[in-house]
Amino acid sequence: MNRIYTKNVSIDSESLKSFYRKRAVDKIFIDIDAPVVLCGDKDKNKIEVWTNFELEHRFPYLCLDSSSNVLEVGCGTGRITKYITSVAGTYLGVDYVKEFIDIIKSRVDIVKNKNTLFIHSSIQDLVNNSAILSEETKFNRFVISGGVLMYINDDEVMQVLSKLIEKFDEDCIIYLSEPIAFGKRLTLDKFYSEDLENEYSAIYRTEEEYQKVFNVFYEAGFTLEVNEEFFYDDIKAQKETKQWMFVLRRSKENKNKFSNITPY
Repeated sequence: MNRIYTKNVSIDSESLKSFYRKRAVDKIFIDIDAPVVLCGDKDKNKIEVWTNFELEHRFPYLCLDSSSNVLEVGCGTGRITKYITSVAGTYLGVDYVKEFIDIIKSRVDIVKNKNTLFIHSSIQDLVNNSAILSEETKFNRFVISGGVLMYINDDEVMQVLSKLIEKFDEDCIIYLSEPIAFGKRLTLDKFYSEDLENEYSAIYRTEEEYQKVFNVFYEAGFTLEVNEEFFYDDIKAQKETKQWMFVLRRSKENKNKFSNITPY
């Protein structure tokens, strides 16, 4: 059985890597900026709608400027990255698919300077490797755009986030876009997707489950500022899952509201 409801089961990380290696090739022919969840329908209009909506309605929550030190996990081929590196002071992009990192490094439309770095690593290895992230390394922006936590098993996700918080600055914004399950948790374990034409594994946690995961952030002084469906009109139109938006913020001055933000 590869569609599992409610139960907390682990997914196979190696099968995920195989899936994404194939996606690296597919994305070049479909659209280099296609979110993986849209690669299956090959509709470029939807790809543009996704990114344009995010840039207009979600991206401003990052409050980027030249003082922003950004860590983006799951940077992929650079769909959102190209709108970050041109503004932020420093940027570290991480992805566990080497082929994606090779692509993003080769893109001439992504601004790169001496403070822009791309690394092939899983988030698990990233937080455990002091050679990559020294004790002095601090980020004031953390970005996941599209989904990463959905590929991390329950026994690892809290551990990873706890260690990651140590790398966050006193003033920090966390920007998370993840697919969630409505009603009850859904796990795909090597499930063959007709749309993606491949086996696919992912954990679709409920919003309530993510609230429990985020306790690690709350205990570190973060406040949940945005907790809502990502799209106003859902372009994915999935029956059991929705793209969701979480924004958390920690500020030493306790100025945690986004009331003054003007969308780009």
